[in-house]
Amino acid sequence: MSRILSVASGKGGTGKTSVSVNLSLALGRMGRKVCLLDADLGLSNVDVLLGISPQLTLEHVLFEGVPMEKAIFPVAPGLDVVPGGSGVAKLADLSRDARMTLAGEFAKLSGYDFLVVDGSPGISSQVISLCLACPELLVVVNPDPASITDAYALLKVLSENGLRRSPYLVVNRVKSAEAAGEIFSRLRGAMAKYLKMDARYLGHIPQDAHMSAAAARQRPLVDLYPASAAGRALLTLAKNLNEAKLPHGTGQADPASFMAGAVIRMRESSPLGRRKEPPARALQSLDAAIKLAGFLDRASGADHAQAVAKLKSLLLKVRSCMETGGSSVRSAVSQPPPVQVAVISSDNSIGEILSESLGSSGLAVNPRGDGRADAAVVYWRGDQAGLSHRLAELGDVGYVYVRSVASKDVPTFSIAPTEIMDMPFKLEDLAVAVRRCAGKSGGSR
Repeated sequence: MSRILSVASGKGGTGKTSVSVNLSLALGRMGRKVCLLDADLGLSNVDVLLGISPQLTLEHVLFEGVPMEKAIFPVAPGLDVVPGGSGVAKLADLSRDARMTLAGEFAKLSGYDFLVVDGSPGISSQVISLCLACPELLVVVNPDPASITDAYALLKVLSENGLRRSPYLVVNRVKSAEAAGEIFSRLRGAMAKYLKMDARYLGHIPQDAHMSAAAARQRPLVDLYPASAAGRALLTLAKNLNEAKLPHGTGQADPASFMAGAVIRMRESSPLGRRKEPPARALQSLDAAIKLAGFLDRASGADHAQAVAKLKSLLLKVRSCMETGGSSVRSAVSQPPPVQVAVISSDNSIGEILSESLGSSGLAVNPRGDGRADAAVVYWRGDQAGLSHRLAELGDVGYVYVRSVASKDVPTFSIAPTEIMDMPFKLEDLAVAVRRCAGKSGGSR
């Protein structure tokens, strides 16, 4: 399991990639094992700042069948890089088999302490998907008013799409610690007032001519000028990040689940992706990828080749299970925790949509509701008697009842719904209702 951190900015020119490169190198110097993933869609320049010329990139892994280990470029003790490529924008078009293969490749990155994802600036759907899929988010901002405004715009879009964890903020190219503190306070205040979100101050990087001098020589600042003001600040940032507690409600993750989650979100925002494959299939692919990655991680003590062979064997079993409608995907992979929350609709046509919506919001879903299940579970039946029976099987848990516009009735079940949602609704509103319902039921989510 790894700490997976997305480094983002609202606009280009903030020094986001420079922060990603130097922060990763500094973490490596502290004894952490770090992989820097260049996921910038248009200006993949991690290799330029490091002065390396890789032959294989992330795009080769995504679309040409190159094994991940061949694209990993060792840069320094404790730091490897997976160079970028513009192909990240095409992830939403991957077939189900290709996504499962991709999950297996990203599972090979599970041995790192940190996976640092340097994405594109701005608020494109690909950027939003990558940021939401990472358990930790770091936003780089400058004193420039446009940078502050664009950083807030990025956080607003992320909030509207379901972000609830507190991001780290780093103020780059600032004249003083006092000025950096003022910028952080202004941005944090706006987030609290309008987005109902908090932010965590990771630190600042002073304006320093050594930064541009290092870039001109295609060398990282902490490697070339570690004693400079900016170099010392970056080392402090790395120390602060290494010691920081994970945001509330998040934990370490595996790289396969990160990439699978990002792809599902990209597909959700892509009309082309939705036409290619029914929602339930997309959810099943995500579910399988996450659990299979966990299996590979647990097998890390064995010979790697044997672990991969075992992973492929299990993948075939899960795929067969999904296609034949047999036992639950989770029963083939692990024993899940007890049910905490149910989402119920008597409208069979929207059941699959509910499943995918919850899954892409980071909630584990059992679409059938048979036996034990994860924290969020969806049932849909055509009659109240069937729903009442399922509620009785659930026991003492709350549930969210989703009703269509045409039906404004409240179900007359023996247990009243904790939340009622009317169609249509926003994806993030459903996720919030589920988590709120879990809290009222004593759940952990």
